[in-house]
Amino acid sequence: MTDSGQAGDFETDAGHVAALVRERDRDGYLCALFAPGGRRDALLALLAFNSEIVRARAGVSEVVIGHMRMKWWYDSLAGVFAGAPPHHPVARALAGAVPLGLDRSALEAIIEAHAEAVGGEIDRGADALMRRADAELGPLFRQFLDLLDARGPDSDRAVAAAARAWGLLSAMRRASVRPDDVRGVHAAASDQRRQAGRPRGAGLPALLPMVLTDIYLGRIARAGFDLGHPLVRRADPGAWALPKLWWAARRG
Repeated sequence: MTDSGQAGDFETDAGHVAALVRERDRDGYLCALFAPGGRRDALLALLAFNSEIVRARAGVSEVVIGHMRMKWWYDSLAGVFAGAPPHHPVARALAGAVPLGLDRSALEAIIEAHAEAVGGEIDRGADALMRRADAELGPLFRQFLDLLDARGPDSDRAVAAAARAWGLLSAMRRASVRPDDVRGVHAAASDQRRQAGRPRGAGLPALLPMVLTDIYLGRIARAGFDLGHPLVRRADPGAWALPKLWWAARRG
């Protein structure tokens, strides 16, 4: 293949991945827009990979099908990290992000965490949901830092709290929390969000989801902690989200 053909394939994959994330993970897409140009495609590739795993878990009625799809991704990582990814735009985009700091064990951990939850009973208490966030989102948020070359004790602690806050919030937005537990889970999410702090420094894009967390937590409180309320069920963060993200990025 010629060099121009390789560039064309990369641009096509990048466009496909960006469109996929914009459709499936609007929140992640908005935050990735504020990453440095050289890192943005890598972050979008990681978000697209995560969306594929989440979809494999939640988008199937048969447990065995979910496990088969996750097994395909697990096996495909060997090719991704060997520079010979399968003919799949997300896999090829991931391969392009490997030199920037992708860690195969972290991606495998994400798959394994979701695979354990396929077809299983989920404990919906705050502590159990935080452990689930540690397993499913902790590696993802740390990989954000790796791709941004922003690892360090302070940033690691911040994204650990951010992953927990986002996980607890996501459980509430999916209405996966018992009505009697909503206030407690909301309080735990708010506490983790405070511990995450303000987005700043090189790792700022990894913490920008906390700007959206503030929006969604505020909606839940205004809805009287009713997870069935239309305000809570609204899927997008609203027209003011982008200006708020821009302002947070500018301050950071």
